[in-house]
Amino acid sequence: MDLELTSDQRAIHDAIVQMVSNHMDVPRSGATLKPVEYCYADQLDRDLAEGEFFSLALTEGCGALEAALLVYETGRSPLVLETAGAAFIGPLLTGRDLPRPVAVARLEDLTRAVRFLDRARTLIVDLGDDVAVLSTDGLAVEPIHSMFAYPLGRLMTLPDFTAAERLGAAAVPRLRRLWRVGLALETAAALQAAVDFTTAYVKDRLVFGRPVGSYQAVQHRLSADIQRVRAVYWLALKAAWSGGDQDAALAALYAQQAITPINYDTHQFNGALGMTLEHTLHFWTFRLRLLQGEMGGARTQAAATVAATWAGA
Repeated sequence: MDLELTSDQRAIHDAIVQMVSNHMDVPRSGATLKPVEYCYADQLDRDLAEGEFFSLALTEGCGALEAALLVYETGRSPLVLETAGAAFIGPLLTGRDLPRPVAVARLEDLTRAVRFLDRARTLIVDLGDDVAVLSTDGLAVEPIHSMFAYPLGRLMTLPDFTAAERLGAAAVPRLRRLWRVGLALETAAALQAAVDFTTAYVKDRLVFGRPVGSYQAVQHRLSADIQRVRAVYWLALKAAWSGGDQDAALAALYAQQAITPINYDTHQFNGALGMTLEHTLHFWTFRLRLLQGEMGGARTQAAATVAATWAGA
């Protein structure tokens, strides 16, 4: 069922939605989009910072749920912005605001590709038996160009973690729980945006004199897709609200499992143009391809779900 926000939460949510709606335009080259892998929402970043929205998780009367709304709504924009680490994971993990943007990674991924690492000011690392928080000043970071619609970077050499802030072994499950919730929120946002975009497209695109969306086969599949999208959204919000390991693992698992069928349907219904950089769809679906493998992918989330559900078995 759809649960209702409180009046204060609705006011915060409405303010975020209004701000994001003012920053939805992507660069154009003539009549088509400028062919770029991603567009970073620099002005939206400044506007949200000025309104202190990145501090929602630590604001009196607010908390994880309000920060989750920020992560979700900014993720629906075709412009990419780092909010999960800066507004959700970092503050709730450390109890303070960290220099933004914030990159979050497992130790084994640092020399491969990490979202936002090319511009991050803070790096949070899951070391397996500990959590390290360190400044990126002085780190050798190589930007990575890819089709994944995210800014990426990798470390040329691993840093000296002995000089980093260490949060201890007890912080590891807390980081993973918060990371899974952030992952589910970002996935829910991109899924919703992709389905919304496709729904509008099939209403206008004519085939044999009829809108594509008038065919029952298309309607049935989009109906199934929106059911998956809303399930991911509510599972993510529940996990943010409850703070439970099981809820977080379930949300991340369902989110990553939902990506394949929705990406397939949205690209099929948008046709060949949907696979190009000149089409808005890729700003969401190409993000989803990277999110699908984050934190080890669905198999890792399934194992975490089992562990949290039957911990005493």
